[in-house]
Amino acid sequence: MNILVLMSDHHRFDALGCLGNPLANTPNLDRLAEQSVRFENCYNQSPVCSPARHSLATGRYVHGHGVFTNSSMPYEGMYTIAHALQPLDYRRFHLGHMHWKDPKVDNGYEPEVTAAMWRKTMPEDMLERYDWESEGRLRRSTGGPSPRSREQYWGYHVATESIQQIEEAVSRGENFLSWTSFTEPHPPFYPPKEIYEHIDQSQIELPEQAPEGAPLPHERILRMRREWAHLTAVELRQVIAGYYGMVELVDGYCGMVLDTLDRLGIREETLVIWTADHGDQMWEHELFLKFNMREASVHVPLLISDPRLEPGVRNELVEHIDLFPTICERVGADCPDSLHGRSLMPLLGAEPAPDDWRDAVFSQIGNVQMVRTETEKLNVYDGELGEYYNLAEDPKEFYNRIGDAGCAENIGALHERLTAWEADHGRDS
Repeated sequence: MNILVLMSDHHRFDALGCLGNPLANTPNLDRLAEQSVRFENCYNQSPVCSPARHSLATGRYVHGHGVFTNSSMPYEGMYTIAHALQPLDYRRFHLGHMHWKDPKVDNGYEPEVTAAMWRKTMPEDMLERYDWESEGRLRRSTGGPSPRSREQYWGYHVATESIQQIEEAVSRGENFLSWTSFTEPHPPFYPPKEIYEHIDQSQIELPEQAPEGAPLPHERILRMRREWAHLTAVELRQVIAGYYGMVELVDGYCGMVLDTLDRLGIREETLVIWTADHGDQMWEHELFLKFNMREASVHVPLLISDPRLEPGVRNELVEHIDLFPTICERVGADCPDSLHGRSLMPLLGAEPAPDDWRDAVFSQIGNVQMVRTETEKLNVYDGELGEYYNLAEDPKEFYNRIGDAGCAENIGALHERLTAWEADHGRDS
């Protein structure tokens, strides 16, 4: 069984046409969803790139691998899914936005296809345009059309390199793990002009915001909002249009790789997984990007297409750390005791979930931690109980009830769970 993991960056859990999102033009991912088990409630282990990706690679929570932020380094002895497959003689490819932090650490993969390699293939004028689009505040708060063609984005290079490596492995009769990680729809939100211009911005409805008089979120959220407080309604729609243009762009790149499986005749012997490291707020809670514990940032898409299993939809709470043990069980690799996740194989069918399936998920960025159950969420900021949301009554997280005496018992119980989780899943666990 081959394994193809496709990843998008910043891809919201609801940014799929098959989910009824009118802005998401995603025919390739929609087709994959029809062939997959779609997990409605998958959560990342961090709402930022590098920590989330290290959790995917290692099957461990953030404080178990050490990459707490994009600038943190992993603990020594990092063991990844690629290490686990090495004894089975898998080719182990990794391409694109892997976001490894320490180049000296053995990650178990063959040499990486990097952004620097892509830049060498690009004309100078296109690189100048890309660098302009990528300038700090510009890329975080604007969107618009780009003169670059679809072939002049990093994602196209990642797709073509992935295809080449897969073709090489198949020609040699080798099984492969290809972790193909696209940077799109990560900002800058500047898709090709022809994509951007067919999005009708007059039809974009801006997200509902908290009602007047609702309790304020944590001060950290209020500070984050300031970055975009100057934007007009027109500018907000320009950013949103740019984002969904980038969603369409990455859908095309995913389609290129998926079509290759059919062309080579290996679709029936390839396990395909698609997910994203985190989402994007897209003006929900007056925010863009991520770096917070709101649903739009921590709730991520997950499709698993196993040719021997029927497609379907599962509603259980699952986490990114579950992919490592799932892959191991599916291909018969030894699953190390160091993993914090558990295999999703029992959910890849019509049977009920095991009686002891988890009832809570956890996420962390730096000193901010989240515990979320089916109906509640507690966010802790540097040890301070900062936000409590009753999701059953308030799914849009408008009413922070951390100071509500009537919620004190529930808040205390969630805090105890968070404390126990941190103690049980540390560096040496």
